[in-house]
Amino acid sequence: MKNAMEKYALYQTEDFLQDESFVEWVLNPEAKNHHSWTTWIKANPAKRETIQQAINIIRSFNFKQAPVPAGFYAELKNKIDTTISVQEEQNIYNNRSLYKKIWRTAAIVSGVLIGGAAIYFLASPSRTTITTPYATIRTVVLPDSSEVILNANSGIRFYPDWKTHARKVWVDGEAFFKVRPATGRETTPFTVYTSEAEIQVLGTEFNVKSIDHSTGVMLRRGKVNFRIPGKHPATVMRPADYCYYNSTKGGITTRTVNPALYTSWMEHKYRFQEIPAREICQTLKEYFGYDFIIKRQALAEQRISGTLELQDERLLMSVLSDLLGATVTRKGEKVIIE
Repeated sequence: MKNAMEKYALYQTEDFLQDESFVEWVLNPEAKNHHSWTTWIKANPAKRETIQQAINIIRSFNFKQAPVPAGFYAELKNKIDTTISVQEEQNIYNNRSLYKKIWRTAAIVSGVLIGGAAIYFLASPSRTTITTPYATIRTVVLPDSSEVILNANSGIRFYPDWKTHARKVWVDGEAFFKVRPATGRETTPFTVYTSEAEIQVLGTEFNVKSIDHSTGVMLRRGKVNFRIPGKHPATVMRPADYCYYNSTKGGITTRTVNPALYTSWMEHKYRFQEIPAREICQTLKEYFGYDFIIKRQALAEQRISGTLELQDERLLMSVLSDLLGATVTRKGEKVIIE
């Protein structure tokens, strides 16, 4: 599979939009190619912006599934190639070129819907998708007035009209929820979905982080049910509980934590207590997008406690250096610790 993924290093946004494996992964995170894509993206940080643009475009539509007949993708690709080649012959290269390709592609997919032929087809209404770039935090007010604070390099999806749709939010990355209590007219609970887990709540405040086949939930106030559909019964969480699930390891672990350590990112700070340096660097990588390289294994396993200022990168590097008793140097997109 590694060799098969090498071609994507040359792909642009429109190429990803036409790739069967990529579209399947975006629309179905539990697909068999999930690990291959997440691993490849981590190994190719220069393509993250291009990939995120393609993901946002795909998620801006509401797709539904249906059976796929033999030869469907071959026929679809031929139609897309023909459409794009006609465009190129007409020299349509302006700021709207990409979106013309996107809409033509969408039209092709929906056009072969007759007889239930397409694997994904356009439907209405679409979901709203909101994402954050690296080193940026954003507050979002949901249709029911609940509030979501998105950490850097994260995203949420939800239906814009909650009068006709249940209160559901899909999370990729890290987010803190302040959920408005349900009214008498709302019979379904507020539900948050990650690629691995499902969190059902009423009125509450909690932090959820979904990354690398794992989901961690920290409850600050209220009560939630944390469950893995089809695998584990629901775990009832109380304030200050932290539940963690990793699909590669299995099993849900629960422990009591200090909520401030899990919500400090909302203040643009990163607080940690007796955490190995490798885990701290992984969190910083998720926030900034840099590759942190620790030269010595003993240094990687060194446990430290402290607070890092996420909005002052120079100060952050200096404090991290002091805490580790090591040299911390940024070289482009890499941070060397030795």
